[in-house]
Amino acid sequence: MKNYFEGFYCRDDLHLQVINKDSNRKILTALRDAYPIGLSVEELSEVTKLPIKTVYAQKAELYREYYINHVEEEKKSQRGRPSKRQDPFIFRKRARLVIEELFGIHDMYEGNKPVPLPPGHSIFSEGFADTLTKLTLREEKNELFVTLLDYVRKVLSRAYNNEEIKEKWAPSNEGSYCCTQCGLNHEARDFFRATLMNLIDEFEQSKYFIDFLKNQNMLTQQSYEKIESTTK
Repeated sequence: MKNYFEGFYCRDDLHLQVINKDSNRKILTALRDAYPIGLSVEELSEVTKLPIKTVYAQKAELYREYYINHVEEEKKSQRGRPSKRQDPFIFRKRARLVIEELFGIHDMYEGNKPVPLPPGHSIFSEGFADTLTKLTLREEKNELFVTLLDYVRKVLSRAYNNEEIKEKWAPSNEGSYCCTQCGLNHEARDFFRATLMNLIDEFEQSKYFIDFLKNQNMLTQQSYEKIESTTK
């Protein structure tokens, strides 16, 4: 899977502790690279160069905290977690591990589990999102949605029409590349998220926004002049 973001994203202190372990980061990176097929424990050990006992120990932690899931090789279309009644020894021998990273409408746990954040996603402070709904109009949002959709559609089309960019950056549009757990193409999700976040970064550095901050007394005259001098 192509990578558009650096690092890992944590939603709380518990997930920070999980990601803080080098072995866990190696496992998650390997599973991300192996998306959507995943890897067996033996393959993970070979790719990460970690002892197989370490892989077994850390996969238990990653599974418990919803970073990864099991996929039975005979039933690749099965979604969710295996039955607790299933023989763990038999299951272990024929299971592959896949990375989860679910969020929003694609979260099969419907927000009831502390699933790790996909790259570039955030958890807002309680009440902030609800407050924003009171400060915005649905019609305004719909207009922005149409504009943003047109933007990402053009970006994607240009990426597909440039062979070099397509090979390095464009997300796969093959149906088989969709996640076996949530049904969403994780690579496409990350590509569009990165595209829109980059647009926000550019917007915040644009003269339009800088002038707005100055007019709202949210930027000092000294800082404004410094930014003006560097952008000329």
